[in-house]
Amino acid sequence: MEGLLTPMRTTSTPRDEPLITISKSSQSAPPQLTTVLSPVSPSTLDDILTTLRSKPSSETLSQVLDLLVPSTDINSFDISTPSPKASQVVKALLELTVPDFWSIISKSGRSKLILCLRSITGLGGIIARLRFLIKSADSQPGVKGQIEELLDLLQGVLGQTGIVRGIWVSGGVGGDGKRGVVWKEFVTLAAGGKLLSVAAAGENILGKGGRERWVGDGKLYTTWLGREISKASTKIDSEEDGEEWEALAVLLGRGFSLGYSDDLVESLTYCHITLNTLPKLHRLLSQLLSHEKRTYLSSLLRILSRKHLFNPQLFQSLEDPSENPTGPDTFDAQWWKSDTPVVSQIAALLHIILGGDTTYRDLVVDWLVSSNGGGVGEPIGIRRALVAALNEDQDVLKVLLEKSMIIFGDSVWIRHTPIMRQEVNVQLLLLLSGYTHRQLPQYLNRLARSSPFLNGVSNRLAASSIRARFLGMIVGESLSGLTDKDGKPMDFGVTETASEEARWWKSIVGVQDSIGDAGEVIKLAQGGEITVRKRKQSTEVNPKIQSKVMVVEEVESEEEEEEDDEFQPYPKPDSDAEDSDEDPTLINRKKDTAPIYIRDLLLYLRSTDSYDRQLLALQSSAALIRRKANFGKELSDHASELASLLTGLNDKFGVENFQEMRMQALIALVVSSPVLVGGLLARGFFEGDYSLGQRAAMASAIGMGARELAGCDDGDLPLSVESAKGKSTELFPSKMLPGLMHNQWIKGKTSPLDRITGGMEKMMISPMAAEAADKVTGPNILKVRTFSSRIEVEKRRVKPAENKLGKVVAEAFFFPLTGRWWGALKDFGGRGIHFEPFLLTLFLKTLSIILHATGPSAVALPQMTSELWDLLFSLRNHSFPTSNDSSVQEAVLFALLTLLEVNTSNDNGRRLADEHAKELLETQEWVSGIMESGQLGEEEKGRVLAASVIVRIRGIIDGYQRRLMGELLSLEA
Repeated sequence: MEGLLTPMRTTSTPRDEPLITISKSSQSAPPQLTTVLSPVSPSTLDDILTTLRSKPSSETLSQVLDLLVPSTDINSFDISTPSPKASQVVKALLELTVPDFWSIISKSGRSKLILCLRSITGLGGIIARLRFLIKSADSQPGVKGQIEELLDLLQGVLGQTGIVRGIWVSGGVGGDGKRGVVWKEFVTLAAGGKLLSVAAAGENILGKGGRERWVGDGKLYTTWLGREISKASTKIDSEEDGEEWEALAVLLGRGFSLGYSDDLVESLTYCHITLNTLPKLHRLLSQLLSHEKRTYLSSLLRILSRKHLFNPQLFQSLEDPSENPTGPDTFDAQWWKSDTPVVSQIAALLHIILGGDTTYRDLVVDWLVSSNGGGVGEPIGIRRALVAALNEDQDVLKVLLEKSMIIFGDSVWIRHTPIMRQEVNVQLLLLLSGYTHRQLPQYLNRLARSSPFLNGVSNRLAASSIRARFLGMIVGESLSGLTDKDGKPMDFGVTETASEEARWWKSIVGVQDSIGDAGEVIKLAQGGEITVRKRKQSTEVNPKIQSKVMVVEEVESEEEEEEDDEFQPYPKPDSDAEDSDEDPTLINRKKDTAPIYIRDLLLYLRSTDSYDRQLLALQSSAALIRRKANFGKELSDHASELASLLTGLNDKFGVENFQEMRMQALIALVVSSPVLVGGLLARGFFEGDYSLGQRAAMASAIGMGARELAGCDDGDLPLSVESAKGKSTELFPSKMLPGLMHNQWIKGKTSPLDRITGGMEKMMISPMAAEAADKVTGPNILKVRTFSSRIEVEKRRVKPAENKLGKVVAEAFFFPLTGRWWGALKDFGGRGIHFEPFLLTLFLKTLSIILHATGPSAVALPQMTSELWDLLFSLRNHSFPTSNDSSVQEAVLFALLTLLEVNTSNDNGRRLADEHAKELLETQEWVSGIMESGQLGEEEKGRVLAASVIVRIRGIIDGYQRRLMGELLSLEA
């Protein structure tokens, strides 16, 4: 820049003379620009502010940043403590220095700038500047670059280890009570959602083209917050400085409001486990409020179950008993010892966290025995760990045993509680009985002869649900086996209590876990997901798997031999399409082949940056899964991981028919391994960080898979919007709607479950319409009927297919869905994503399809009917924000109609009239009120469904009254 302008001298001149005199040399030589050097040794913040505003050079800026970096040097200036001058300096750094120097400054210069802004003043200034730029992003096109620079700066400031501790320490430098004000502002920014929301808005402005930053991602940001809180707590003395412990607890408690409590708890806890500072974790958690302690405990138990205690082998034994190497005669009652080390480590962790805090112990008791607690859907290992952690306190064990026994025998609870929750209660009751028998045998003897237990078993045996009766017999025989060893133990003498599953339930009383060594807890963090020791597998080849060699013989005629000479080979092409690229290094001659093993399929699905591999994986996944279903344990060992990858897969490359290929793979997975995959998809529908489309895919896969297991033929049914477009011409015989309107119509009307439910509605409503038409046209005796020959009738009759769904529908699909519904209702109160109209409608239709596919002869039908009816009534009793949506109301009416249809197929609704008379009358009154109030509007479909429900209920009631009158007449005679 030198030589552009020459120096000038300003002098005092009269008014008639020019103010500036230009020398002759300046006219001939090119102008030179002289850079005015800013002072490098300022004495006040005003001097620094002047320097920053005067366009300093890089060297001058570096010297200024050296003075602003917090240190013990007396020559440095403090801008971390909030003050007017500090705010002005921060504003100048963000508005002038960052836009001018961030892209060209050295790495050390960036580090200095980050250290200067590592304070509540700096964070507040960054947030304010980002907000201003986000608002003006639409009107000023060059703002996106500044937003990106500020996001990088913000991530650099937060990424410095120990920022939480640094904010606390710097807040007390000035004294005068400023620490409380500074910390309150930091809690609002970091844990109140201000910082995360602004960063996420900035990332939204930039779009997906730029690099990803964790500062705008809710899960990653919450993980960072938990880690920083954990590291800050390790720097505090456990016995001293109660004010700082309180401050960290406030930050942690406020962090739960961000909506990612599981990620926050996991990061906080596992960081302490890794650093081996669990006593300080207990000290921190003891400062939380009661409702914050509940949130932490619920998340922790859920995390421990998911990461360490899920054992797919238990599901595999339920899938196919032939796969279980231990037959009924060789049942291993010590099955629980395989994961005893993991349970002991978790028990040690829980024992340290609970400590002597009575609030946490009360929360554990409430979690185990509350109406919706106990970890519905979670494995038994988490209950084993909790009981082991509380084993030293006999009073707590007594309270738990008494409460669980009272709940076990409550007749109202038995009738209206989901079966998954009842199974959890029975597991807990058997666990506690085993521990109590070993420690207080006389107390268990008295309890086994008390009226709550005897009445409870009687209520169970009188229940209408087969599963409830089974659990009652299991508890009766198990406790009698512990307390009546000298006499004759209770034995109901039925085959159900001698089955493989019954032996597993009875063996729970023998489970005996202990609290592990505190030093072994670190293995939880080091090992991640701990692999459970597998049982020895039989190497005998399944005789059902056979291979057939087909020999194809080619016969050549003389004419063909003569014509062979006439054929000329095609000439070699002039160029190869693969060589058309100018850069030979970009030519990929090593093409990927379709996967032939499940592990190859998993590898392809993980290759999210390869279009070819993603396409091959989607195209071959369904066929490969079905081929491997009955071929060893290759599929069952990887089913959970495969389901997770398929449900979380995104259409990154815009693959044609992506949704249909993924749906085909999920359906194949559900059919091949229903109990394991069904439970995983039910869990994913209500938990996890999934989008609406991914949750919808899970529900659709469950419904379609259940229908295939039931033998329903949906082979020609399009599974996605893309494939439905090709089959939608029948919907418009003459013309199609314009493109945009046609696509909207397709999306709203042609989902797989909608097409299935449409056919079901027609099938259920048509007989009632025909019967009504018969009443109008006259008596049946006057009508002419054409009789067919018996042979022709038999030809047209479709042979019934085997309904495999009835064997697994309860534990695989229906009860996991309904059980997790009640858990979500308790946790979110009808305000979560699961209660959006689209997902709520899909959920209700899925349950209806499963119930209809199960058929009227399923063993679990009574319990499924009871649970579905209670679930539908919950929509009436709770004020959901979406309960008045027309699609939700239609789904509710369709579910009621399906429930009535399935239960009236065999006995014309006699069982419903005998066991559910109250529900029938309440449903009739409810649906009639909906019709009379006009909530259904002008939608013909909703009014037809409502009328069908009322007609079906009146038919059941009329039939019951006729039977009752007939019985009375027979008694009088």
